[in-house]
Amino acid sequence: MKRIVLMIVGILSALVVAAPMVTAQSNGGAPGDASGTIVVNPGDYPGTCDFSYSLDLSGKGKTIELPDGSLILTSPGLDVTITNPANGKQATFNITGSVHQSTTEDGDVVTFLTGRNFAIDPVAGTTVVIGRYSYVFDAEATLIQPQTGTGQRIDVCELLS
Repeated sequence: MKRIVLMIVGILSALVVAAPMVTAQSNGGAPGDASGTIVVNPGDYPGTCDFSYSLDLSGKGKTIELPDGSLILTSPGLDVTITNPANGKQATFNITGSVHQSTTEDGDVVTFLTGRNFAIDPVAGTTVVIGRYSYVFDAEATLIQPQTGTGQRIDVCELLS
């Protein structure tokens, strides 16, 4: 359960859509439908915007749990339209990146974002990141390394305010 909470807090692109995704079976399988709408309110997660917004997802996604307990989340062909209902502003992004999450021997949860992902980070805020980024939470769910990396970071709150 702690791992799921950490995933949701840290990144939302592939992570928020992980709930409707098809969990990988030992024999694999194709990504499943990850379409749906999620509403995020101020204070739901550290780093969210100071206004409510909706995420309208369209496409496919998959969560793959590896034998060592680490996770890979993929979202081929996934798009998100983010809407601020207070002012009607919206933006659509292709978020076809992948997320790799593992736990170190010390219990730290390390997450790598590659490609195009929607992410919520307590320090970086609500973003779309394109490139390679990472962040780390310790075993007590305290952020010990905020989102760092290389590529492009789009501030969603600024874009939609």
